[in-house]
Amino acid sequence: MINFPERYFFKDKSPIIDDFYKRDKEMPIEFELELEVDGIDLTYIQEKAGKKINSFKEYLSVKSTIKIRRTIIGIDKSKVKMDQTLNPISGNWDNNAFGSIGLIQVFQALMPRPILIRAMPTEEEVENVVNEILASKAKSKLSEGELLELQKAQEKVKELQEKMYDPTSINNYKDEVNKHFQKLFPDTLIDISDTDKVKWTEDKFGKKFNVEFKKQNADGSHDESTPSSYSSIGHGAVRSAIFSLLLMRDIIEELARKSGRKEYLILFEEPELFLYPRILKNLRELIYAVSDQDFPYQVLCASHSPQMIDLSKRNSTLIRMIKTDSGTKLYQIRDEDLKEAKGAQSAEDLKQAMYEVLRFNPHICESFYADEVLLVEGPTEEIVVRGILQKLTPSKDLFIVNCGTVNNIPFYQKVYRKFAIKSHVICDTDSHMAEAIDDFSNPIFINGIQQTIYEEHLMNCKNDPKIGGILRVHDTTFEVAHAHEGVNTTVRYPDNFVPSHGKPFNANRYWREVLEPNFANKEIDTAPIVSFIKEIISFSWS
Repeated sequence: MINFPERYFFKDKSPIIDDFYKRDKEMPIEFELELEVDGIDLTYIQEKAGKKINSFKEYLSVKSTIKIRRTIIGIDKSKVKMDQTLNPISGNWDNNAFGSIGLIQVFQALMPRPILIRAMPTEEEVENVVNEILASKAKSKLSEGELLELQKAQEKVKELQEKMYDPTSINNYKDEVNKHFQKLFPDTLIDISDTDKVKWTEDKFGKKFNVEFKKQNADGSHDESTPSSYSSIGHGAVRSAIFSLLLMRDIIEELARKSGRKEYLILFEEPELFLYPRILKNLRELIYAVSDQDFPYQVLCASHSPQMIDLSKRNSTLIRMIKTDSGTKLYQIRDEDLKEAKGAQSAEDLKQAMYEVLRFNPHICESFYADEVLLVEGPTEEIVVRGILQKLTPSKDLFIVNCGTVNNIPFYQKVYRKFAIKSHVICDTDSHMAEAIDDFSNPIFINGIQQTIYEEHLMNCKNDPKIGGILRVHDTTFEVAHAHEGVNTTVRYPDNFVPSHGKPFNANRYWREVLEPNFANKEIDTAPIVSFIKEIISFSWS
């Protein structure tokens, strides 16, 4: 799916039956693009489209962006393709292709060029990357007159090749590639060399370059004793090499970098494959770094790894893709959404807030891959709940989110709502009284942070699709609720636990010494946390 922009916007290919949901060719393929239009773009449109620029401007938003949509139904001769542009005033999709200026003629040239990095690249693909980049630069070095001269005078090929493939440019390109690649694999060098001095056919001219991996010693010299062929270097290194080679494309093309302008769209398929965790972390940092405003690259990764996500990075967007009965749906969260959810006033405030979230729970990004989460206040509940789940072994996959504090729960509720992730909540009342029970059998609060938690949960319950499950509370605190006389003495929270030992320590003792040994007893359900978890496990979303 990650290569759809390349296939359907740049190559305008027809879909095959496997592209359609459940192979139903009557089920439409529909996707949207939002593009920012700057002064360079408008100048180009003016030159190419003339007066059509006026109608094009009507589709620009106040932020100078344009939204386009392409819908495809059917295959081969029965294929129906519809292009639309969002009218920013009416909010409707007009049957007007690409703001009236056309795809091939104008619009395509303004879009970032898509470059796909496949999950399992071959040795040939690596060399194709280099040769395609260098060949595109080579052709731009020759004028039409020189091309005609080449056709007439075969003996000038070598002279023109030297002009095309400037050794200084190639060396600069190689240096920049290795500067990034060796951040991931410091003992390996990528070497680029031409395999033939003169290449001539009636149809094309040009040199062919090959790519080699060379192991290095600590002093930078070539280590000839260590194998460095494609088969021995590993798929992870090969894919990282392709990424590094592509990233420096603007160096060989001598493209002036303009802050905020993206010339290339890197489509990276599962970048985490075949990489050691430490190297994966470095690759993640590199991906975020080259996506910065000062680089001409926009990187789109399709990943199954939470290690590829860093909530503290600015100008990044997370998109969650899920399959439903009606098709595949995408849910997106951006910097602005996180800032709003956290109440941050500035980008720096958001960054520090995300650092705080990651300090409380460094594995929080795993939850974005979950279908259902349980939000708890802190480690006390987390420890006991994990023990209960190990005993019950439910069929549903329930991810436990330690929010660090009750005050953080509303933030997580908002984030998971953006991703359409189902959520339950267990928290303390902190002496606030529930006023009543709502239509979803959840307690209603009208003051304190519990009121905010309830209001967010109610929004999730009313959401389409419904993503709000069960909200349950411990009267005052976890310890007080489980020491209550209503809890059977065999599973009651002991009064001899020393508070100075810390809540997590005492929670673990409570589980190991009290709840776990008595888990088979019928009195176990008098412990609130146990009854809450059983209720959540049996909860039906239908």
